[in-house]
Amino acid sequence: MTSFLPLVTLVCLLFYLAQANNQDNNVVHGSCKRAADGDPNISYEFCVACFEADRMSQPANVEDLALMSINLTISNATKVSSCISKLLQNKTLDHFARDCLTTCLELYSDAYSTLRGVVDDLGSRDYYKANVDVSAAMDAAVTCEDGFKEREGLVSPLTKENDMFFQLNAISLAFIKMLH
Repeated sequence: MTSFLPLVTLVCLLFYLAQANNQDNNVVHGSCKRAADGDPNISYEFCVACFEADRMSQPANVEDLALMSINLTISNATKVSSCISKLLQNKTLDHFARDCLTTCLELYSDAYSTLRGVVDDLGSRDYYKANVDVSAAMDAAVTCEDGFKEREGLVSPLTKENDMFFQLNAISLAFIKMLH
């Protein structure tokens, strides 16, 4: 009889872990569904993919999900800034395109700083300030993209990056709204 005890313990542990993982997935799927249903700028598939990519840190609740979302958005702002810096190394850029990229770099730098503050806003449960700050950071993508549209025929080299940053901010806003 005692030889079955470790086996029963193992089966119970595996069942518990499977249930916990399913609950984590429900938080992600349910929250992403609510976010996508409430905002046409949010793709449900994109939202779920963002949070299922990191199996090591699954959220237990919407508060965890909001913090993870902000951290993903901060990381994305860093990647976009790096991309802009590489584009600025191109010596053949005309003056207008270079000015647009320089403005975009400043916008993303400001957005990064603002989003770092959102981590503190969430920690202190100041959801109003978090909402205002994420909305301000979100404007970086729109303003950057609009800068290139000021000259006819100039195509933004950052459209994909701006769209992703905008959507990550929209997801963050949706999760913060769920916390109110």
